[in-house]
Amino acid sequence: MATLRERVTAPAHLELPTPVGDLTFRPATMADLPAVHDIAVESAAVDEPHAHPSTEDFAHRLSTEGLDPARDTAVGVDADERVHAYAVVIAVPSRDTAARVLVAGSVRPGHRGRGIGRRLLAWQTARARQHLAAVDEDLPGAIDLTAPQGSSALALGARAGLRPVRYWVDMQVVFDDASERQPLPALPDGLVLRAATADDVEGMRQAKNDAFRDHWGSQPMLAADWHGYLTAEKSRLDLSRVVVDEQGDVLAFTVVESDPGAFSARGRSFAYLHWVGVVRRARGRGLAPLVLAATLDAVRDAGLSAAVLDVDSENPSCAVGLYERLGFVAGTVSVTASTAL
Repeated sequence: MATLRERVTAPAHLELPTPVGDLTFRPATMADLPAVHDIAVESAAVDEPHAHPSTEDFAHRLSTEGLDPARDTAVGVDADERVHAYAVVIAVPSRDTAARVLVAGSVRPGHRGRGIGRRLLAWQTARARQHLAAVDEDLPGAIDLTAPQGSSALALGARAGLRPVRYWVDMQVVFDDASERQPLPALPDGLVLRAATADDVEGMRQAKNDAFRDHWGSQPMLAADWHGYLTAEKSRLDLSRVVVDEQGDVLAFTVVESDPGAFSARGRSFAYLHWVGVVRRARGRGLAPLVLAATLDAVRDAGLSAAVLDVDSENPSCAVGLYERLGFVAGTVSVTASTAL
């Protein structure tokens, strides 16, 4: 087969979108984070009411390894420099099995319906093509957009040729006084189950990369990006759990976050389980229900009223069934729309 450089057509030079009404476009800077966060919160109230994006999430995106804010971001500003729209293009920095480029952004609800989103998405897909056309490897390539089911972003994506390829289910378990704590499954001999610590961060990254190697769209997490997530203010290593063997290698893990700023949108305090994984050589030993149940106990003991996670509806490890057995209930759905190149 041909390399992506040979297969993908991309513009040699790319300008930011032309003005729309009173909005002009420029690259984003870290100084725009509060305004971008404000747009995301307003948009979530319309598109995904139970969600409350955090400024940390956007800081992570802008600090993704290899991202160039001058070429990979755009904001739409009015004559007073107030931001009403934003867009970011993220070339996933590792590409063991595929080259993926993620596009994300939003338009302030009061400014929708003016063609702003269409112009930003056209710019994003052109920039994404530039990223893919720079890859001199024979790999599958894709441009991905993930948004709440039924959102205007997915409608725009469909007009741009992005088709649904994956569905992500928001699942939640609520703790109450009537719910009984289940005893933890037996721990296999020679293994230790404990709270994660800062010393485990790198081992957890290696375990995550192995555990998710057969999951759709997953590519290895680079150290800088992983450490950014696990050292963020909302990271809760004290609630995260690891199972380690005699050599100290991480065999199973959970990565837990908790953002008090998001509690009101969901209507309760909660912890978000960002990742749950078991390395492939340790599968079939009952470690997934063990590490997950221990994490739920830790979340409950911390005084939080619920645990939340997102799962691929076609998860190859049959995770949906495990979560349901532990009391998780399915809720809203997000969709990844993609175009293969």
